[in-house]
Amino acid sequence: MAGLLRKAVVEAPRIVGAARRYGIGPVAAAKRYWHLYKDRRFSPSEIHFLRLLDPAVDLTTVVSKEELLVVQRRLNPAALHALTEDKLAFHRHCTDARLPVAHIFALHDASSAGVEHFKVLRNVQDWTQLLEDPPAPAFILKPVDGVHGEGVVRFSRTAGGWKNHAGMAVTAHDVVTHIAAWNYRRWIVQALIVGHSALRTLSGTSGLQTVRVVTLTEDNGDVTIVAARLRLIAGDSAHDNFDYGRTGNLIANLDVATGVIRTVIGGAGDPCAICQVTAHPRTGVPLIGYRVPGWPQARDLVQRAARAFAPLRTIGWDVAITDDAPCLIEGNVTWDTLTGEPRMGEIYRHMAARAKMGNREASDASDVRRQ
Repeated sequence: MAGLLRKAVVEAPRIVGAARRYGIGPVAAAKRYWHLYKDRRFSPSEIHFLRLLDPAVDLTTVVSKEELLVVQRRLNPAALHALTEDKLAFHRHCTDARLPVAHIFALHDASSAGVEHFKVLRNVQDWTQLLEDPPAPAFILKPVDGVHGEGVVRFSRTAGGWKNHAGMAVTAHDVVTHIAAWNYRRWIVQALIVGHSALRTLSGTSGLQTVRVVTLTEDNGDVTIVAARLRLIAGDSAHDNFDYGRTGNLIANLDVATGVIRTVIGGAGDPCAICQVTAHPRTGVPLIGYRVPGWPQARDLVQRAARAFAPLRTIGWDVAITDDAPCLIEGNVTWDTLTGEPRMGEIYRHMAARAKMGNREASDASDVRRQ
């Protein structure tokens, strides 16, 4: 109860401010907020970023993370979640299935006595040796169990040593200090994948911009691509994570058949809220109607991957589009709700039907911990 009261104190002025912004009474705004929070399990961040207190927003077109989790957990056996959520297990499974995946050079795990197939780094001395005799002139460091781009750093070798994606010089000690600052035990040193030249030109960045492609295995075994979105870097970030628009990056929703951008969203204002974008803010290139290169090959890859990861039935694949061929970066069994996707409600109801869930059961997320 005390926690709920504290949350109410924080949220009350935000609700009043939203009521003024959208031209509705504060009581009506509070009732709508309570319905979204209690009945639909939307978090405060989702409610405000998605502008859900605006009466003009059709609530049948949006889905909360917790509502989606209920369906995802019905479709994906819990015992198999590690196949995608553990990046080492994901890498092994892709390799065994002959699916293209980013190469792993080494594993950092200070408490490990050794891991089959991977060189293990434990301390500053091990990192010093790696940086003095590197497996490649550039690599990505990321936590094995990381989410939302947390802790991800890109390192590149220069004439004077090493630098990170922000251009700052780094040493082995700096790398170990960075790792210690996060609550992750195991980290992978992964090959740097260079994105397609057309996408680098589109955003004016060398950072990797991935396509999130969501697959669903139907009752008859066919694999359907239910949604796809290109994540565009709009600054100097090492990754394309969106994080409710706070990174400044963009999400471009694609036509799943053609790979053509239909809509683009970003974050704007204070507080940050969803907004529509038509041109890249850094390069000025028009985005609507842009066709993602290599799309037929990317579609084929995720459909092959979906079959290889059965009986998991719905996975959000992160795919790198390169000048040569697409490559799998990650898979996610609890992929995030598709922010800004106008078909999200339709996709959710289709998945709920495949999960053999009625409307009431699909919306009951009481057993899911609030994220």
